Amino acid sequence: MRKALTPFLDEVARRGSWTGGGSVAAFSAALAAALLEKLTAKPAVRRALRQHRRTCLRLMERDARSFSRVMTAARAKDRQAWVRSLKAATDIPCRVAECASAVQATCRAAQASVKPTLQSDLRCALALALAAETSARTLIETNLAWLGDPRYTRQVRRRLQRLPRRR
Repeated sequence: MRKALTPFLDEVARRGSWTGGGSVAAFSAALAAALLEKLTAKPAVRRALRQHRRTCLRLMERDARSFSRVMTAARAKDRQAWVRSLKAATDIPCRVAECASAVQATCRAAQASVKPTLQSDLRCALALALAAETSARTLIETNLAWLGDPRYTRQVRRRLQRLPRRR
């Protein structure tokens, strides 16, 4: 397993790498979904968690490429391309937050049905999902501040307000 994770961790740690917070947040949400998936007996819930996991893995891959486009546009001093690419990049942590929020809700719903001996794994999944959402929201707020577009900011914040409340 270490061999499979080492390239990703090395890329996150490498100076100059565009693989950063967005990919890490997506990975945390994917881990949370995977951990909860093995604790859940209901097939429909397992399918939904598997879909969240797959979505987050795709978002992990897209995040670095997306941010690279932002930086390329910034270096080229192409304001329109920069705004367009930063809005596209902001969609990634929005989607991560949505997945992480759904995993949190599933964790809370599963509390009564998960065996007491596995509650620690359930709490670990919840903590990972909370961290993923918190990280994603931080990235979103940073991007919104960079954009300085009040209309777009309201639109993104409305999208996030539709997520279940964190506890």
